[in-house]
Amino acid sequence: MYKVLLIVAILPAIAFGQTPFRPCRGGGPTPDSVSIEGCTELPCTIVSGSPLIARATGIRTPVATATVEAHITARVLGLDVGFRIPEDLADACAVGITGATCPLAAGQQFDYTLNYAMTLPLTGITAQVEVGLTAADGSTITCIEIDAQIVSEEEQNYEPNMVTFPGARYLRSATDLGQSSQILDVSLVPLATMYKFLLIAALLPAVVFGQTPFRPCSNGQPTPASLNIEGCTALPCTITSGAPLVARGIGIVSPVATPTLTADLTARLLGLDVGFEIPEELRDACAVGISGASCPIAAGQTFDYELNYAMELPLVGITVQVEVGLTAADGTAVTCIEIDATIVG
Repeated sequence: MYKVLLIVAILPAIAFGQTPFRPCRGGGPTPDSVSIEGCTELPCTIVSGSPLIARATGIRTPVATATVEAHITARVLGLDVGFRIPEDLADACAVGITGATCPLAAGQQFDYTLNYAMTLPLTGITAQVEVGLTAADGSTITCIEIDAQIVSEEEQNYEPNMVTFPGARYLRSATDLGQSSQILDVSLVPLATMYKFLLIAALLPAVVFGQTPFRPCSNGQPTPASLNIEGCTALPCTITSGAPLVARGIGIVSPVATPTLTADLTARLLGLDVGFEIPEELRDACAVGISGASCPIAAGQTFDYELNYAMELPLVGITVQVEVGLTAADGTAVTCIEIDATIVG
């Protein structure tokens, strides 16, 4: 299923522009910079089956390790689509690391280059792609996440419905996303994976919001895979004081087991907390807000969270920083995001 390209040369960093990225939802160190060929803003456009060349510079391992393992995870609507990096690229000591050699000492700095043709059977969608390196003891050495628009060069040549080609059959979804459609190569996908992709394709029309950009909270807590705030696709969001704010965090992964989840919302102006508190009836996220799971939540469990609330602030015509988070029973941050919001009357 996977086409692997050999790394024949390490391209100089000046060949790429810097690519924005997020820390992974589970936290962990990040590199100084990431450069993905042809991508200087998110979402990156990735052609399924074509080389993805990414270089992370200034990685520092927090622990001494004899081995470094690479991993890639792709999620759509918070669902892990089952993609795994091929075995011959999983050993980053053998393929990918430059500026150092294994074993690595604690604090040692190095770079990492991924040169790989990432093949996904579903195109015309935006996936959250996570790339990370793990030490022998399981410690996260580095981990970053980007949004990637998965496209296919062939899809524009196919007629709707089922078309047969030598060696492959393609099913085109009747659901269009803008100018793109979902194409599933059923000849290359195991049955269980095919059902997962068909489920995702069926869910896509139900997404009525565009993705909203956000920042991790200042203390580096985990973030959801994506955020959708009704009517906001660029920061600052415009929030009408007293009108419903509908926000949905998708693909939240709890780092700990917890019987409860407490929601909190903080608004700051010029760095000062304006004293806003979420109403008591909305604080219990287990009772109001989470979907895809129910409390108690197991460690590693994935769920979504929706906030539907009329936020009233005494001042309008200002831009504030709004922080929304969920906290476990032991005080551990389960997720936390921050946006800029212009408050209007």
